[in-house]
Amino acid sequence: MRTFLLVTVVMFAAACAGTPKRPEGAVSRVVVVGASVVAQPAPRGLVSNAFGDDSPREVVAREGAEALRSRGYQVLGVELTAGPAPSVEQAAELARQYRADAVVVLLLTRLDLSALQPLGQAEVELESMMVGPDGRVLSSGERRSTTTENLYRARTDWRSHVRRAVIQAVRELP
Repeated sequence: MRTFLLVTVVMFAAACAGTPKRPEGAVSRVVVVGASVVAQPAPRGLVSNAFGDDSPREVVAREGAEALRSRGYQVLGVELTAGPAPSVEQAAELARQYRADAVVVLLLTRLDLSALQPLGQAEVELESMMVGPDGRVLSSGERRSTTTENLYRARTDWRSHVRRAVIQAVRELP
């Protein structure tokens, strides 16, 4: 009997441990906009050549959407912009088009890979903004970080460093 009860409790806990739910009344339905003013870095080694031709804005958008989903947000869409991020008015219009609670804009402003191969480090600057459909800026911030990765792939591929910076920026959103 105890074994059955223990197994039932463990299975119930595992079922509940899925995607976290957003608090009642909090922003939950979002659209992600990935933007970058950084040029696509040149391939660095065999691993980077083999893993495709992602642009920085594609990586920012994809990783931003995944990070938001892991925090319990429902991502209604992912948009890419070439160049600078959309204005507050454009973001609000996009939120209305998707009938979303907000638009999360992630803008990669700097990517310094000069220490990537020797040290496994990259400097990443990322701006984030959350805009409601009414044009209110719900959150905004700028993040500058030096990421360090020890894996071989991270020493030859810039994507893991951008991914880490995006995850940190999303954690700071409400």
